[in-house]
Amino acid sequence: MKELHLTKKDFKLEWFSGTGAGGQHRNKHQNCCRITHIASGLKCQGTANKSRVANQRDAFNNLAKMVISYYNNETTKERITEGETVRNYHAVRNEVHDKASGLKMTYKQIVLDGDLEPMIKARLEAVCER
Repeated sequence: MKELHLTKKDFKLEWFSGTGAGGQHRNKHQNCCRITHIASGLKCQGTANKSRVANQRDAFNNLAKMVISYYNNETTKERITEGETVRNYHAVRNEVHDKASGLKMTYKQIVLDGDLEPMIKARLEAVCER
């Protein structure tokens, strides 16, 4: 594990108004925070609180975890970002499709029988080839 040295210049901080329930205070005040780590492009938002300080703290804590994970996984060349689909499970079509390896197997074999070993092996091979 390598050491990270990050400064304020490594991040971009944006403030915006919240939406939804919360009334006039939530809709008129810019107390929601979005922090971006410039080098990796990772982003995180803090919108749960009324306080700017609390939203900024929440966003930065979540982003710090993501940045650490990003740099730890850099050696394995596997980067799964938030929202990326790893595998599709479709019971009606009776198939499971792994996005990295391209392997398709039957839903019954993977989910109901619990035979995930071929899917995991194909995933590891695909990741190691990158």
